[in-house]
Amino acid sequence: VCRLLRIELKEQMNQLEKSLPGLTQAVMQLRGIANADDLKADLVTAICDRAFIGDDELPRTHKEYEAQKQRARTRLPAVRDAACHMLAAIAEEHHRTSLRLGSVPSALNRVAADIRAQLQRLVYKGFFNATPWEQLQHLPRYLKAMAVRLDKYPGNPERDGKHAASIAELWKLYQERSDKLRKTGAIDTRLENFRWQIEELRVSLFEQELKTPYPVSVKRLRKVWESLARSAPLTC
Repeated sequence: VCRLLRIELKEQMNQLEKSLPGLTQAVMQLRGIANADDLKADLVTAICDRAFIGDDELPRTHKEYEAQKQRARTRLPAVRDAACHMLAAIAEEHHRTSLRLGSVPSALNRVAADIRAQLQRLVYKGFFNATPWEQLQHLPRYLKAMAVRLDKYPGNPERDGKHAASIAELWKLYQERSDKLRKTGAIDTRLENFRWQIEELRVSLFEQELKTPYPVSVKRLRKVWESLARSAPLTC
């Protein structure tokens, strides 16, 4: 459906690709992640997916398709602006965090390695379209939290190590189950929600001043995991 709409809305697509605010700057800041063409394609694909389909049911009749096309045409400008704004914010924080990681002293090697791994899981080639739309707005906060963690680490490395161990335990559970589901072709939306709750837990434990949109703690996530482990995957 997205492919058909991109063809039919050719004029709007041509205009879209010529007007992507902030893309040039984002390309410079994320040049270590993807080249200009790949980043632009990633951004445009995400915009189309959200504007053309989003949370809508797929059209099954010609009448439904025509109505979908009208909605897509109407939504495209607002979605473009929102996507470009989010990409710019992500690129800016990624650039700052990368510079910060490049100058850490050897005493911070452990925490820096942990943050680099987290950074690579959040921002990678194709990340913009692969990341759920509702989560993109939170990426700048997650990236900013990394720099705050580095700043706070020397004041209490033992505390950081304790929190890091708790998160590593939860991440290992997520990763093992995710790998298993991937091999069977199953999808569990609850598991992916759990993955993003781990990111919020990082903010809650390491950088509380940045706030989380909902209460989160190690105890809460362990309970969520127990519920996940007892039930079968929800395939969608």
